Amino acid sequence: MYLVVNAASSVIHSVHFYEHDEALVQRLRSIIAPAIDVGNSVIVVATEQHRQQLKAVLVSDDVDTGILEQQGRLTFADAHELLATFMADGFPDRERFVSVMGNLTARARQSAWNAQRGITVFGEMVAVLWEQGNRIAALQLESLWNDLLYDREFHLHCAYQRNMFRTNAEAAMIRAICDVHSHVVGRAA
Repeated sequence: MYLVVNAASSVIHSVHFYEHDEALVQRLRSIIAPAIDVGNSVIVVATEQHRQQLKAVLVSDDVDTGILEQQGRLTFADAHELLATFMADGFPDRERFVSVMGNLTARARQSAWNAQRGITVFGEMVAVLWEQGNRIAALQLESLWNDLLYDREFHLHCAYQRNMFRTNAEAAMIRAICDVHSHVVGRAA
């Protein structure tokens, strides 16, 4: 179910609140396969477990991930490793984030096959920060993503597992997460 929170722009920044990994992987499958089919490049920044699960599902759908990676149309990056490249004192550094993610999206755009040079990104770094208890950094990173998103115009998808919101204080912050996204998928609480 989609709840449109901010439909003022044609740019998409969705958040998916999911119960189990299988739900996340199936949603990513429904985003990534069509993006590749229309000639977009795709960047997946996820944990090792989710990258492996997603690759297995794509391969079972006859998506040649190896060829797509060679072409630069499909990039898999480790969420923890990529976070380490732009974090400073526990918070995302704006300049380093723009440099790292700007370069990554620029390379992906050059590899896209369609005339629009479309890019679709899935990022799990915000969920990693949230799970580590660094809620403020997660929200700051969401904001940095929005800045880059509106500057570079691509589709961005985030996800949080519902069980990350165990306390009343964490559940209250769900509104802050929803407010920085254009679409909310799933039940947040």
